[in-house]
Amino acid sequence: MYRYLQLSSLTLCVCLIGCGEKKSEPTTENPKSEISSGPMIPGINQETYTKLLDSCSNIDYIFHDMPFSLSQSDDPDINQNIMFIDISKPVGQLVPGCKPIGRKFFQIKGNIVYDADVYLSDKCNFYVFVDKSNKPLFANQMTESGRNFYNNIIKQVTGATSTGTQ
Repeated sequence: MYRYLQLSSLTLCVCLIGCGEKKSEPTTENPKSEISSGPMIPGINQETYTKLLDSCSNIDYIFHDMPFSLSQSDDPDINQNIMFIDISKPVGQLVPGCKPIGRKFFQIKGNIVYDADVYLSDKCNFYVFVDKSNKPLFANQMTESGRNFYNNIIKQVTGATSTGTQ
C-alpha cells in the first residue's frame, strides 16, 4: 500500500512537472469558502460516500496559493483519494482561523457532483463539502494517509518548481 502511494505520488509529480507551471484562472463559479465556526456540520453520509466510491470518474484540484492543479482519472487513484475522507470522524464545528488550501471537485461522467474545500495545516486537516452557494453540507476529518498524500505532493511540487526557477 505504501509503495502504491509512493508510485501514485511520483506519477502525479511527473505529470505536474511535465505540464509546466500552469496558473489557474480565477472563476466566480467556485470561489474560496469563507467558513467560520458556528452551527454543527454533519459528516458525509454513507450513501454519498458509496456513490463517490462507485461512480466518481474524475477528481480535480485547484490549489489557491500554489502554482499547480491536479487531476486524477484512474479508478484505483480515485478510490484511494476518496478513502482519505475519514467517514467515522465528522468535524462538527469548524476550527476558527482555518483556511482551505484548495478545492477538490468530484466528477461523475463529466459532471461536477460535489465540491470540497481541503484544509491542511497543523490544526486543520479536514474536508468541507459545499453546495453551489458555498454553504457547508458535510465536514469530515482527513485520514493520516490523506495528510501524507497532500504533504508529499506539495513538497515534491514546491521543491521541483523552486529548483527549476533558478
